[in-house]
Amino acid sequence: MKKYSLLYFGIFLMVSVHASSIHIQAKNAVVWLPQQNINGSVSDQTVKKVTVHFNDSAFILPIDIKHRFVISILLKLTINNIWVEAGSGQHHTKSDTIQLKLGYKPLPLIKPFATSKGNIIFLHADVKSNPYNLPLSFIWSDDKSNPAPVKINDYNHSQANFSLPSKQGDYYFNLTVISGNDSTNFKTMITRTDSIHCFNIETDHAGWIDSTVMYEITPSIFTENANYDDITAKLPELKQLGINCIWLQPVYQSHRGNQAYDVIDYFSLRTDLGTEQQLQYLITTAKSLHIKVLFDFVPDHTSVFHPYAQDVIDNNNDSHYYNFYQHTDDGAQYSSLYKKDSAGFYHYFWKQLINLNFDSEEVQQWMIEACKYWLKKFDLDGYRFDAMWALNARNNFFGTRLQTELKSIKPDILLLAEDKGERKKVYEEGYDAAYDWRTDTNWISKWSWQTDYDLLTSHTVFNYDDETKRGQKLRNALFSGDSMHLRLRFIENNDLSRFINNHGLARTKMAAAFMFALPGIPLIYNGQEIGCTNKIYSTKPVFKSTQSIQSLDKDSLFTYYQQLIKIRRQYKSLRSFNMHNLLANGTGAVLALYRWKDDEQFIVVINMSATAQPVIINLNQISKNKNDSLFFNDMLTGESFKSFKNELSLTMQPYTTTLLMIN
Repeated sequence: MKKYSLLYFGIFLMVSVHASSIHIQAKNAVVWLPQQNINGSVSDQTVKKVTVHFNDSAFILPIDIKHRFVISILLKLTINNIWVEAGSGQHHTKSDTIQLKLGYKPLPLIKPFATSKGNIIFLHADVKSNPYNLPLSFIWSDDKSNPAPVKINDYNHSQANFSLPSKQGDYYFNLTVISGNDSTNFKTMITRTDSIHCFNIETDHAGWIDSTVMYEITPSIFTENANYDDITAKLPELKQLGINCIWLQPVYQSHRGNQAYDVIDYFSLRTDLGTEQQLQYLITTAKSLHIKVLFDFVPDHTSVFHPYAQDVIDNNNDSHYYNFYQHTDDGAQYSSLYKKDSAGFYHYFWKQLINLNFDSEEVQQWMIEACKYWLKKFDLDGYRFDAMWALNARNNFFGTRLQTELKSIKPDILLLAEDKGERKKVYEEGYDAAYDWRTDTNWISKWSWQTDYDLLTSHTVFNYDDETKRGQKLRNALFSGDSMHLRLRFIENNDLSRFINNHGLARTKMAAAFMFALPGIPLIYNGQEIGCTNKIYSTKPVFKSTQSIQSLDKDSLFTYYQQLIKIRRQYKSLRSFNMHNLLANGTGAVLALYRWKDDEQFIVVINMSATAQPVIINLNQISKNKNDSLFFNDMLTGESFKSFKNELSLTMQPYTTTLLMIN
C-alpha cells in the first residue's frame, strides 16, 4: 500500500474570490470510504444550480433555498479530482480543485464458514459487503497443510461440499473471490477429532490459544541497542524457556517512541528499531521456532501529532478529518474521566492521546484496513488491542465488525482486548481474551489481585496487611464474573511495577506458580524471568545484547519458570476452565482449588502466610469413597502424600504453592 503525505494532500482549499463565489467545505485528503459526501454553498442568490466536475465526468446539482448543495460521489480511482462551477460569462465562477485519494482498495468482504451433516461438509460464502456491486466469482481450495487431501465438489460456486477424511487435525479451506480485475482471499477451518467441529467466527477461538504462554516485549528497552535483531537473537532462549507466543508493543511510527502508543502513522514502521526486513526476519525466525507473533494495535486514539489531528487543528471543521475525532461529551461509560483540550479534542488520562470517533464508519474502516495490512504483510497470529475498555465504552459494535473482518482472513488468530475480563460482555463484543481486571468502573485497570492503586508500589492480596484475609480476597478475585472465557493472567506487565520489588523472591515464586495453575493465558513480561527490578516505565535496558538472558538471573527464576511452563503444558487440567474452591481449615491465608479435566485431577494449595500452616482438606468434596486412600504427587517438589479417611493433611511452608496431582 502506498503512503501519502498530508504535506502533499493537506493544502487548504480556498475558493476563487469573485463577486459570486463557490465554497466547498472540503480539503485535499486521504479518505477511507469510497462513498463521500461533500458540502458546498454559493454566495450568489440568483444561482439555482452548479456543475460538479468529478474526474472525467460532470453532473448538475440544484441549489437549495439556503444556497447550499451536497456532492455525493463514489470513488473508484485512487486519485480523484473534484471542482465546481456555476454561471457563465461575467457571472461565471468556479472553485479550486480538491483531490481525494482513496487510502485503500475497496474489495468485497466475504465471511466463509462451514456446516456439517455427518462426514459431509458444506462450505458457504456469506457476502457481507460488495462496495461496487460487481459480479463475484468464487473458488474454493483445500490448504496444503491439511492432515489429508480433500476433493471439493462445486469448488467454483459460493457453496461447495466434500467428504471430510477420517484423519484427525485442523483442516483449512481457502476461498478466492474475484470481482472485476481484483481477487481477495479468505479462509475458514474445520477441526476433526472424535467429532467434527466447524469453526464459528462469533464464538470460537483456535485450539493453540488454550496452551499459550505469552511473553510481552517492549522493544525500546529489550536491550541497550533497542533493535529487532537483538530480539531475534534471543528468541531461541525464549523458546527454551517455554514461550510459544510473543507480543510486541507498538512498532508503528509514533511521536515520542518508547512504548509508542502515540501513533502518527498506522501504515509505517518506527525507524528507531530497525528496518522492515529486520522485523520480517524476527517474525520468520519466531515462526520457525513455533512461536506465534502478536502485534500491539492502538485503535482507541491517535497522537495529537498525527497528521490528521494536525489538519483538524489547522482547519477546524473544514478538515476532512474533523469527524474522525471526538469533539463532544457522549455520556458514555467512563465519560466522567473525559477532558477537553484547547483544540476541542477529548481524551482520558493522556493529554496528547486523543479519542477517535467510532461513530464514524470511515474511522472504523481506517482502523480495520490498518489491521488487515499488517496481518497480511507479516502473516500475524493476532493482535493485542490497546485501551479497548475506552473504545468499547464509546462503541460496543466495532469489535464484532473487527472480528468478522480479521477472522474471515485468518480464523485462527488471537484477538486480545485490554478490557475487563470479568465482564462477560467483552467476549460477546468480539474478543477471544481480555485482561484479568475487575468490573469496577471507578478504577479502570483494577487487576483482580490488586487491592489499592499505586503507580510505583504493588499492593496485592499477596501482601495485604492482614494476612488472615488474604485467602478470602483471592477467592473473591478468582470466582467473580465470567468464568468460561480466557483471561490474560499476569503478575507483571508494562503498566505494573515489578512484582518482586514489593513482594520479594519467595512470594514471587508462590504467586507465579499459582498463576500458572489457573484458567486463561499466563503472561511473562520481559525481565520477569530473571527478577528484573527496573521501575515502571523505566527506559533502562532489561537485557544485554552480549549476554544470554539466563546469565543475568541471580535467583534461578529462569529455570523455575521453565518448570512451571513445562508442568502447565503437560497437564490439561491446569489449562481447563474447571475450577472449584475447596474448603480447608487453617488460617485465612490459605486457599485450595480443585482443578480437573476428564480423568486428570489436581489440588492446588497456596499459603500466603509468612509462617508455616497446617492444612487439612476434606476430600468428600471431590471423592465420596471414604474407604480408599488417594495418593498425591507435588509436581513442583516431587513430594508424595496420602490421604487418610478422605482427608489430606499438609504442612504448607511460608509463601508456597503446591501443585498436587491425584494418582
